[in-house]
Amino acid sequence: MYLKHVIICIVTVLLIASCSKAKDAGNKEVKNVPVLKITKKDTLVSNQFVTDIQAKKNVEIHSRIAGIMQYIPVNEGQFVKQGQRLFKINDAELQMELLKSNASLKQAEADVRIAEVEVKQIQSLYDKKFVASNELEMVKAKLSSARAKLAYADAERKTVLQKISFTNIVAPFDGVIDVIPYKEGSLVENGSLLTTLSQLNEIYAYFSIPENKYFEMLANDKIGAHQKIELMLPNGIKYQYNGTLRTAEGEIDKATGSIRYKVSFPNPDHLIKHGTSGKLIISEDQPDAILIPQKSTFSIQDKTYVFIVDSQNKVKMRNISIGTTLRDSYIVDSGLKAGDIIVYEGTQSLRDGESIRVKKTY
Repeated sequence: MYLKHVIICIVTVLLIASCSKAKDAGNKEVKNVPVLKITKKDTLVSNQFVTDIQAKKNVEIHSRIAGIMQYIPVNEGQFVKQGQRLFKINDAELQMELLKSNASLKQAEADVRIAEVEVKQIQSLYDKKFVASNELEMVKAKLSSARAKLAYADAERKTVLQKISFTNIVAPFDGVIDVIPYKEGSLVENGSLLTTLSQLNEIYAYFSIPENKYFEMLANDKIGAHQKIELMLPNGIKYQYNGTLRTAEGEIDKATGSIRYKVSFPNPDHLIKHGTSGKLIISEDQPDAILIPQKSTFSIQDKTYVFIVDSQNKVKMRNISIGTTLRDSYIVDSGLKAGDIIVYEGTQSLRDGESIRVKKTY
């Protein structure tokens, strides 16, 4: 009798549990999930590169002669024109040497004229057979010696003149003067750095492209086909002029595995200085791109997936290949096509094969 009551109790409990499960299953709600329909559209893809900015020309101005700095007619930061005087080194001693070399040159010229007269006289006597040939050869040799001394004196004079020209330092091109370490009255040694001159009407922004990216661009014929190249200045403001891509180096750097390029920018107001830092924003047009939000994807073992919604409103996992990463989106290279419907967000709470209620976002 006792056993009969136990069996009845067990059966009753099982019936109650079964009814509860059936009731829970009947009350389970289908998730309301936002979805997105895939379309193709033209997209402007931008990449950023850290850049080293240099002037078109940046030349160190060195002294080519020792002496006392006589005067400096320019100031630091001043814009100067080609040929404008930058420094003047005292040339008083060289002017004395020039006087001596001028005198030596005149003496040598006189000696040549005397030797030429002697040659004419002896040549006339030789033609009349009044002197021997050796006398004629001697005066000709004397003339050759006088002419050699004249050439030497002339070279000495030109050397002094060249040294004097070294005391007058002029700008080799239009540019802006950098720091001037020497002041008037300072002793300047031969080879001393006087200043640096930067040509700033155009600047070059150098950057490096990774080797794999370089060959990818080469294969897709994208090198030089960029729609826009912008410069972000250190204060976070974009420079007003766009740049032009130019080749800087012809080989891959083995140490970094990259190739260096440069972008030229006009700089008419000389706003950007040599040595300025910044970022390049290089944009290119990518037609018919498939663009999806990053939050629509999830990763499993280094692979990227999305949930595809089929005609029965069931979700299925699909592996996709990511091309370019944008700020909050991905450009998909493969795995999706126009017309596919994917889960827009909330992928973490879904399971493969689960039924959903579609909430359109398109």
